Amino acid sequence: MADAFNEEESADTSAADFDVTPRSAPRQSTRSGNKVLAIGALVIGALVLGLVVFKGLNDASMFYYNVDEAVARKPELGDKRFRMQGNVIDGSIKKTEGGVDFTIAYGDTEVNVVNRGNPPELFSTEIPVIIEGNFVGDEFHSDEIIIRHDNNYDEDHPDRIDKATKDAKDRSEPQG
Repeated sequence: MADAFNEEESADTSAADFDVTPRSAPRQSTRSGNKVLAIGALVIGALVLGLVVFKGLNDASMFYYNVDEAVARKPELGDKRFRMQGNVIDGSIKKTEGGVDFTIAYGDTEVNVVNRGNPPELFSTEIPVIIEGNFVGDEFHSDEIIIRHDNNYDEDHPDRIDKATKDAKDRSEPQG
């Protein structure tokens, strides 16, 4: 048996050419993995931030038209979303299951409005309103009613408020 260990074909004799020093396992690059994750997170963050800024600027830049202007530009506006200012006509407010229907006017022009959702608490015929939505046929479909109730709006748009208030007063005075 002792001879079996000393034979040339023995594992012990051929091991002299074989390097058996311990080595550490190959390093997996966690830096490159973290780098990819960080870049991916930055790209996603930038996209989300861009979307939020775009939406905010889009909402802030949404211009509004007086009723007469909107009706005159109806072919151009099509079914695009925009804001429209006017005065609610006395006796036109009808509560519906989904919101409120009413007629809004400015100057000599009137538009029937179908509003979905609850109107603001101060909604009435005595205060100029701005509605947001789009034309659907001859009606204006709205999902937001904004009423004038703070001084910042007055300071930013004094001429529009004065004209709308005058128009509302003219409508509420008895014709005769």
